[in-house]
Amino acid sequence: MTDLVLSTSTHTLTFHPCSSDDNSGGTVDTPFYILEPKLTAADVTSSTSPVQQPAATDLTVHDSISIDEDDLDPDNLLLKLQDRDIGSVSKSDVSYLAEFVFAWRSALATLEEHVQVKQVSSFENPLNSGYVTARLSQARHSFVEEKVVQIRLITWNLHGEVIGEDLRPLLFGSNVLSDTGELDDLGIFFLALQEADPLTPTMISANQATITRWSNQVLEALGESYVMSASSELLGMVLLMFSHKKLASQITQLELSSAGTGVLGYWGNKGAVCIRFILGQSRVAGIPGVEIAVVNMHLSSGMSPQSVERRRWEMSELDRRLKLPVFNGRLFRKQRNGGKNRKELLYQNGDLLDELDERVLDISDDDIVSAAADAISAMNVISNGSAKPYEAEPARTPPADGSDTAATISTATSTTATTAVTVNTDQVGPEREINSIVFALGDLNYRLAMDRSDISLLAAKNDYDALLFWDQLRSEIKDGSILVGFQEGPIAFQPTYKYDIGTNTFDTSEKARVPAYTDRILYTSYPSLAQLDYETFMHYFSSDHKPVAATFELRTMLMDVDKRAQIVKRLLHDLDVRENESRPKVEVDKTDLICPDLPVLSTINQAVKFRNCGNTQVAWETEIVDGSLLEVLNPQGIVPPGGTQIVRVSCKVPPNVTSISEIFILRIINRQDYFISINGNVLPSCFGASLTDMINKPSGARNGFLAPQVGGPQLNIPREIWKCINFLSTRITRDIFRRPGDETVGQLVRDWLDNGDDFDCTVLDSLAKDGNKGTHSVAEQFLMLLELVNGGVIPEKAYDIITQGEDGVPLIFEAMPRVNVNTLIYIASFLREVKRVVLDFESILEVFDKVLVRIPKTGKNKSRQKKKRIEFWKGFVG
Repeated sequence: MTDLVLSTSTHTLTFHPCSSDDNSGGTVDTPFYILEPKLTAADVTSSTSPVQQPAATDLTVHDSISIDEDDLDPDNLLLKLQDRDIGSVSKSDVSYLAEFVFAWRSALATLEEHVQVKQVSSFENPLNSGYVTARLSQARHSFVEEKVVQIRLITWNLHGEVIGEDLRPLLFGSNVLSDTGELDDLGIFFLALQEADPLTPTMISANQATITRWSNQVLEALGESYVMSASSELLGMVLLMFSHKKLASQITQLELSSAGTGVLGYWGNKGAVCIRFILGQSRVAGIPGVEIAVVNMHLSSGMSPQSVERRRWEMSELDRRLKLPVFNGRLFRKQRNGGKNRKELLYQNGDLLDELDERVLDISDDDIVSAAADAISAMNVISNGSAKPYEAEPARTPPADGSDTAATISTATSTTATTAVTVNTDQVGPEREINSIVFALGDLNYRLAMDRSDISLLAAKNDYDALLFWDQLRSEIKDGSILVGFQEGPIAFQPTYKYDIGTNTFDTSEKARVPAYTDRILYTSYPSLAQLDYETFMHYFSSDHKPVAATFELRTMLMDVDKRAQIVKRLLHDLDVRENESRPKVEVDKTDLICPDLPVLSTINQAVKFRNCGNTQVAWETEIVDGSLLEVLNPQGIVPPGGTQIVRVSCKVPPNVTSISEIFILRIINRQDYFISINGNVLPSCFGASLTDMINKPSGARNGFLAPQVGGPQLNIPREIWKCINFLSTRITRDIFRRPGDETVGQLVRDWLDNGDDFDCTVLDSLAKDGNKGTHSVAEQFLMLLELVNGGVIPEKAYDIITQGEDGVPLIFEAMPRVNVNTLIYIASFLREVKRVVLDFESILEVFDKVLVRIPKTGKNKSRQKKKRIEFWKGFVG
């Protein structure tokens, strides 16, 4: 291409544009220019040396050319090359000027395009998503160290009384407080209560007001540094977990479970509740953590051999039904010798019903059985008289002749216990490296198999060794019948049961109960676990039991969150400095995006703006880590110099989370990476909650454990499900579940459900003319609520039953918890109403089959199984 020459008032600019040579395989010449100042006559006269020709300069992307108006002379135009003045051109030459500038800028665009392609193709990200993780792993010694965690466990049978006494001595004991009188930072407290409320025939669930009262009392004593991490309840049994805020973030995979073994084998007046979690697990730091389970038990009372055998059966049920971690032991070991079968154990007379003290439960035994039967019938749990026999050997009775190593009653001073109970670990099998600890505590109701008068004499002399020789629990453990692999600290205190309320005097009532160590705390061994104390508190008089507490010291590897944050901050800062060297300049307005109070299932829309402050265009792209909830709407692009780019991201808030914490990388090609974080608190929601959680929060998920609305129906199903069915049952149409709802209306329905508010029928019905969007929105949210139930309305464990078709209908009631059965029955009654209106009712059953049934991940949803499930639904709905 011919050279272009532009003559200005002060310079001559010669430009050689790009040209292609067809004979050279399509190669492109490098454009160049020559900028030559114009010499005046004076310059030529005064110069004695020859004038040197200016060298040619290769054109680069920085050689921008601009044209401005000349303020001093309106007939001229001013030119600049790289912000350098190169003179003016008369407007009369504007046509040639336009041709010159067009060719110049076309060459610049071509250069930038080639440079951009080279940048993108040769880009190597120095700060990829695994970089920080790798560096943190290398520096783990800086923020991971062995810490001491003190675990305080307390068990107390309250006898249905309200406790107004100071809890600080019970909570703190003698070893929990440091020398400065401050609580140890790393502390976890467990409060196990039995008979927390008086039992009544109509009582079939825990009293949330009692739980709230106790949690408030404990938190007031522990101080602002502690929070309640979990609670598990079953009738009068309550297990509360409190942890220091520094530990709360390192408690993960928290699970709750419970099992009733009371009247008829199912009622929750006896049984256990369990809290299970992992402490200190961190993938980044390479810490496996310690799995811990705490089981609060309340077993059947009585000291007869039949009572001991009943408690063995209860232990076998708890061992089978509670979700405990793998540990070197069992709650129960099956005996080889025959014993009573399950039916005999469930209906035997004696102490089983007599244990329900008339002061706590002022009704007859018949009323108790009747109430329990009604409650179990409501759960559709049917006692099977032909159940598999339960085999157990008769309870061992310590010899009465003083043989073996028993301490006889004498006037001599006896020593207190100084060693833990011997555990026959030979029953456990080969030792395995188990990274778990199980604490078993509560009112185990084991007695001292000796006369009351002898117990009183030994107790008066503090002869605990002699008393404990006759302890039924230690005898059972020694025989390997129950609590195999567990151990107990030395007992050096008085029997904790039974006292006249308000005194330290053993029971003087007509029944004159035999004193016993019914309240116990046992644990499985762990290499770095040590028991610090084991004590009772005689100055608490509100109950007929004395509370028992134990403190343990656990040494384990924990991550220092603050130190880790400092290392991450330093890493990002160092890399930021390194990546800023010799790179285009980019300014990002903010990297931390805060989204407060996010409703579940809502969509977050956020934007990040950055500006190109350099002289060359910048290519950018985004990277999202696998598994992230984020979606980038415009994932890549090019920004010219001085340009601004807005990167838009969205995220749908999932159910069953308390917060959103997402990160994506804004990658500037050949420059640093920006880690953009999006954080926000998620409002509590019934969507994704379990049916039990919804029952326990009758005023809406966002209001927590509050009393239900005044005047509202008292239900044994979640109110959220009742509200949806109550609204839809009077608005059933043929297409009720076949048309989508409106997202805005759907969010409004979710807010009403989560806030515990009633539906605004006026608003919903006003949309009848607009495609009936109100009704369809409620129907859509109702299906979504059922589909997201944590664990499912019909859980995986019941899947094999419903694939039996109509034969599975009578079996489903025994296979699920009461709240699941009640909910399923209520939905079935609603579907009967739908059946009267909808012509193709089988399609409706397919819709509900999809949202109600949890199909095992390992199973195959075959057409035959689907057919059987529809057959089940037809039989269930009727």
